[in-house]
Amino acid sequence: TRIETGEVGLRIGFDKQVSGAELQPGSFNQTMFGDVITFPVREIKVSIDDRKPITADNSVLSDFDFTVIYSITPSAVSDLWTTKSRGFHVFDEKHKDWYLMLNYIDTVANSAAFKAVRKHDVLKINDARAQLETDIKQLITQALQDEKLAAAITINQVQVRNVVIDKQVADSAAAVIRSQNELKQKQIDVQTAQQEALRI
Repeated sequence: TRIETGEVGLRIGFDKQVSGAELQPGSFNQTMFGDVITFPVREIKVSIDDRKPITADNSVLSDFDFTVIYSITPSAVSDLWTTKSRGFHVFDEKHKDWYLMLNYIDTVANSAAFKAVRKHDVLKINDARAQLETDIKQLITQALQDEKLAAAITINQVQVRNVVIDKQVADSAAAVIRSQNELKQKQIDVQTAQQEALRI
């Protein structure tokens, strides 16, 4: 088994125990006795879709989609694999790789998104995308620090891909804006008529 660029490998013995240190990219490793499993460690993408967080004014968003990109410290692979719940990791059938802590990041990111959205009113949420990305990243990073995982996992980027507010809320907001514009137009018409009356 060859360890590809951006991956780290672990040798697993017949007893299912990790044998030796992390296997580095570029190395060839025999698998006649035991097995070698590989873990991508760079730029791992977690897509979190179809969430419905609540805004500061208690409106439920119709849809909220975002992506978290994180990396694993290569020297932490063995520790994460042997000490963390197997449910935190995800196996990729296509590439035969394990994505360390992907399910864990999904859960923490979901919680962070709900907290971040809660700071903004529904009609201002689309203008706050950059702030949401910053806040979500900071909240995930803080959670990693609290769990003593900051040295093992780095959050590289958060991208908010889609924010959809409830249709009724959008329609109500549009109606309010329309009424305000109509009122302004009436005020302008009145002022114009008064000026014309004064001129005459």
